[in-house]
Amino acid sequence: MKYQWRESNHQPYLYVEAEDHYTLGLGVGRGMHKQITFLHHATEKLRNSPVVPAGLLANLVEGYQKFIPEPYIQEIKGMYDGYIAETQEGLAFADVMMQAVLINLIYQAMSRMPSILSTMGCTNFGVVNPDGSVVHGQNYDADGRMTAANAFVHHKLKGEPEIFAYRTGADLTTATCKSETGVVITVSVVMCKLVPDIMMPRSVMLREALQKSTAIEAARAMTDDQGRSPFSYNLIISDQKTVVGAQAIPSEQRLVQVKKQLVQSNQYDYVDWGKHMMRPSYSKKRQLYAEEMLDKLYARYGGISDGDLIEILSDEPVICRKGLDDGIGTTILFLTRESFGLGNPKENPIGKVPF
Repeated sequence: MKYQWRESNHQPYLYVEAEDHYTLGLGVGRGMHKQITFLHHATEKLRNSPVVPAGLLANLVEGYQKFIPEPYIQEIKGMYDGYIAETQEGLAFADVMMQAVLINLIYQAMSRMPSILSTMGCTNFGVVNPDGSVVHGQNYDADGRMTAANAFVHHKLKGEPEIFAYRTGADLTTATCKSETGVVITVSVVMCKLVPDIMMPRSVMLREALQKSTAIEAARAMTDDQGRSPFSYNLIISDQKTVVGAQAIPSEQRLVQVKKQLVQSNQYDYVDWGKHMMRPSYSKKRQLYAEEMLDKLYARYGGISDGDLIEILSDEPVICRKGLDDGIGTTILFLTRESFGLGNPKENPIGKVPF
């Protein structure tokens, strides 16, 4: 097992190389020990929040854990052991398991108690140029107070494609990621009234999807054998030739293959799903604004380059958001098929995805 912090144009990321899932987790746990510590303190506040029913989070964690395949259980155990070895601090395995499924817990809480999160963001772009080239990327908007828990991780696991992904604490991956197969996945959460079923966590689905060789195969891997999604969101998924848009409620996913360009933010395009949204007009102005920017650049240059997309992702304050006083709704990072970085690409170095 090998782990080390690296940089691309001054943008840091953790590199981990391993023979199996357990040793992969060991390297991540050692390398991400500061992020895991920070997220542990943050989740303590969530666990003790008066608006969260007693025992709810523990019951949800136990429910999701039952749907995690054994190799990923071993990886989470590795993260736990790596963290303990690096810090010599006491931390329960259940706390690391909670981090591994935290995005599902947050969405369960938001579905039940909408006041917890109300300004989730993200703006996603996918383009198929006239020459057949594909450009794809996103701004990831979240709670700016949580940036100390975040990092990009490049992992190389024997027998599987390499993966480059944004992670939070002991999460297995987020839907802001790229695979060595050429598949890229980006996301925008939709604030939906529907409470999702307890099922395989999204991070595990993503890891399985990133092993696929095409965008359409990866999109289909983001539902279970009953067609269910782990929660409500929009995805853009691309490979080197294709862009797929996926919109999902917990019981259904709908796919479209993009012929020219697509922008997705935090609402559904399907009229019959409007009734499920907590705030049907939320982010609509941002999406229309983003579509206009993309159209103008496409018309001016006859296509879109990675640099053009970076220009759009840098736009303040609509696309690249400063967030509220409490930090919620802040653009914390960006990822394209070629580039990545923390913060606004206008103000920060632009790293190159390592494959």
